[in-house]
Formats: sequence, structure tokens, C-alpha cells
Amino acid sequence: MPLEAIPVEAMPVTAARVTLRRRIVLMDLDGTISDPADGVFAAFRHAVAAMGRPWPDGQPLDWVIGPPLRESFARVLGDETAATAALEHYRVHYAAGSMFDNQLYPGIVDAIGGLCDDGVRLYVATSKLNTFAAAIMARFGLAGRFAGIYGSTPDCRVETKADVIASCLAAEGLDPADCLMVGDREHDVLGAREHGIGCIGVTWGYGSADELAGSGAVALCDRPAMLPALVADVFAARSPASADGPAGLRSDMALDGASPDRRTS
Repeated sequence: MPLEAIPVEAMPVTAARVTLRRRIVLMDLDGTISDPADGVFAAFRHAVAAMGRPWPDGQPLDWVIGPPLRESFARVLGDETAATAALEHYRVHYAAGSMFDNQLYPGIVDAIGGLCDDGVRLYVATSKLNTFAAAIMARFGLAGRFAGIYGSTPDCRVETKADVIASCLAAEGLDPADCLMVGDREHDVLGAREHGIGCIGVTWGYGSADELAGSGAVALCDRPAMLPALVADVFAARSPASADGPAGLRSDMALDGASPDRRTS
């Protein structure tokens, strides 16, 4: 069902938040800004069925959100040629409308508004096809909050999270030392680290706190409302380009002691 555009409302400024200048945040899309499960799972099932491998009813598919899709298809179908063919079936189904079977996480609009109010320059960095990402962000009414939207390319020359980040850095002339990644899977953390960029792991998506910490996230965030303050703290500590692992991990859980549900679906 198509989603209506949702206006961005700024978060109130508090003493815990500081104005940031020349600070850049690259945000993942699936599992971070929005929950794409319904559309992604429907398109994935369609694609593997088209390849003669129907997905069993009730068998989970959460694992397909995060890594490049061609990698996920290869895991199921067993070879790269079949995976590439399945990816084309997926894209046709997804473009036909299932990409809009997608919902924003509660509180993420305000979090994005808060980051913008703090002077943070935002980019989307997603392994989703770039045209799909742009259409989804436009449908949500959020495209104007981001200086650029970067994703994978149809020819798969840009495919992994590291590839997408490299594309963004090069096209925008960004210094990795000014950047911080925000994402929900180890692919976000590891892809960012390839470029010397730290990553805040968000636990409301599809990666566990253990996965994010184990891959080297510089901090964990359990709710969108805490993201602007946590981003400010990480930048203030000058840790976005740190290569340190989980030993330096911080978490917003220490700020208020709560631990919310991590998914909306």
C-alpha cells in the first residue's frame, strides 16, 4: 500500500545536544531509516520461485536484509550465474511496487530532523539499488533532508557497502575523518571501517547488539530519539575514524536504562 509523505519535525534543542559543524553522517536505509521487510521478502520469494526454488512457507528471511542481494541469492541458488538471474527477477518485482511496502521506524523522522538541526550533513549509503533508494526516500518525503543518496548500481560495479561508501566519498569529495556511518548490520560497520570511518550500530533493525559490537561498532543506539545526542558525543570524542574495536563501545542504554523493541515487524 503506498505511503503518504511524512513531514519532518525538528527535535527541541537540549543541553545534551551540541551544534556540529563540518560533520557528516552516512545513514543506511533498510533496517535503519525504514523497515522494508514486507516488500523485500515478497520480491525475494518471487525471484527464487522464478528460478525453480520456491522458498518454504514460514522459513525466516531476515538474513537477506543487509548484505548485497546477489550474495543472498547465491547462498540459496548455489552459483553466481543463477544469482544474477534471480536478481533481475527481484528488481522487476520490486520496481512494480513492492519497494513501497516499507515503513519508517517510529521516531526516525524526528531523529533525522535533530541531526539536521545540529548542523550534520546527511547522506544515504545503502546497498539497495540507487534508483530504488531515491524513490523510497522521495515517497517518505525525506529526500530533501539528505545532501545525496547513494546505493548500488544496476551493473553491480558498486555493490557492497564499502563500494557504496567509496562512491559517496569520491563523488562528494568527502574526508573520511569528517564522517560517521549509522547502520544496523555488520556490513555497515565493516564497510565503513574499510575507509577509516567509525559506525554507530542501531539495534532496532536486523542486526543484533552482539553482531554490531563484534564487528567493531564505536557505539550502540537502541532508539532513534537518542541518535542525535549519541552522534554528537561520538564526534565530540573524535572517534568516527577510530579503528578500535568493541573495547571502546558506548551505548545509549546507559543514558536511560531502557531497552525497547528492536523491530516494528
